Amino acid sequence: MRHRIAILAATGLALTVAAPAAARTHYVVRYGDTLTGIARSHGTSVQRLARMNHRRVNAILPAGTVLAVPGRGRARARTYRVRWGDTLSGIAARYGISVDTLARANHMRPSGILRAGRTLRVTGGGGGPSPLGGRYQVRPGDTLSGIAARYGIGMHRLARANGLRANGILLAGITLRVPSHAAAPAPVATGPWSVVAAIDAWSAHYGLDARLARAVAWQESGFQIDILSPAGAWGPMQVIPSTWRYVERSLIGHPVAHTPDGDVRVGVALLHHLVDAFGGNEWLAVAAYYQGERSVRAGRILPFTRIYVADVLALRGRM
Repeated sequence: MRHRIAILAATGLALTVAAPAAARTHYVVRYGDTLTGIARSHGTSVQRLARMNHRRVNAILPAGTVLAVPGRGRARARTYRVRWGDTLSGIAARYGISVDTLARANHMRPSGILRAGRTLRVTGGGGGPSPLGGRYQVRPGDTLSGIAARYGIGMHRLARANGLRANGILLAGITLRVPSHAAAPAPVATGPWSVVAAIDAWSAHYGLDARLARAVAWQESGFQIDILSPAGAWGPMQVIPSTWRYVERSLIGHPVAHTPDGDVRVGVALLHHLVDAFGGNEWLAVAAYYQGERSVRAGRILPFTRIYVADVLALRGRM
């Protein structure tokens, strides 16, 4: 169903990322972004941002496009435009502040409805959950995926550590135990776009173990962004067109741009769905990613699928 990468070179697992210039950093465009909104969130004018990237002010921005932005903008960002699927806890975690602080700055309740397209004012910084003792008290509006992303761990691992279901109800006021080695909040990535950076970002967004997603991407494409299989599977995660449409329609809820970043998002969203669908059984989830969910549920697991799963799970420990 997908093009296979048969040879795994040890040196291929090491990725080199060029350091950004001192006067600028980079921003990866997400679905729904506009040049105006990005300029505002980075404290610059839309005209300057357009000139820096040799674009027209009213140019279309495909998701996955990498823009150069003023170097100090990310640290001084004071507004954020809500995207479909965002949560207040996830946005607060991104900026290192508490949900209560973000809610108060925007005159809303922590558990209030967050509408896509709204512009939030971000104030303060560094006021997020305390990692002391590896514990976190759930606040109204928190989600398990947002808390997991804040601490840089997988949602399923956080759920298991607290005897919770990954898709269960999270009650405000309960205290969660955070695995000790990940007590420090995860920093927000500021480097240029790469397959690994995109996998890590979307894995945090969906609450999936990034090592599993990396292993699947490496097995599928060797982290190549333009590879195309005879069946039409494309990109780092080698998603076929019919699967892409299914994920857009049933899992994400809106179209996803056909860019390398979009391919990573679709693949990670699908893998997250499969892990949940098979009750956290990663062996069956990976088998379904390769062979299809329906046939795996029917128990018709092919010999090549077993080899594929074994390779992915072996790679997972090296990612």
